[in-house]
Amino acid sequence: MAEAKQGRKVVIPVDGSKNSERAFDWYNESLHKPNDEVLLVHAYDPYSAPPTPYPYGFAFPEDWEKHMKRTLDDAKKVMEYYENKCSEKKFKCRLFKEGGDPGEIICNIAKDQKADQIIMGSRGMGTVRRTLVGSVSDFCLHHSEVPVSIVPPQQASKMGFVNSQ
Repeated sequence: MAEAKQGRKVVIPVDGSKNSERAFDWYNESLHKPNDEVLLVHAYDPYSAPPTPYPYGFAFPEDWEKHMKRTLDDAKKVMEYYENKCSEKKFKCRLFKEGGDPGEIICNIAKDQKADQIIMGSRGMGTVRRTLVGSVSDFCLHHSEVPVSIVPPQQASKMGFVNSQ
């Protein structure tokens, strides 16, 4: 009896933004093969607090608890949304939701799961802003052990910057 052909493992980080949606759609339209397994990763930073007037973040423990509940509820919604998209398209998929530094989490999951590729969206920040605030896609591009495809934001593709090769 012949063994079924092993497909690729493709990591797609998702965060509920239009940019991660574009990356997912690009994978679907351009790269998906029937035996692929999609590894959806939602990496959230639990320590990224909304701007507050308090020098150390939250004034009361209840505020921190509300923030964490909202963060986890949002993560659950994002994962359910993409799980449904994969189900509709009959993609084999697995979900990963983890708190911490998003770039490190994405690269670690790709390594641990022996992924073949990471496909992710980009916010299209300029060089100065990316240098000051960092970029998850830039981090993954430089620290991943597997190839990384970065899908540019809509306005960049209209300007002709789709392929940097």
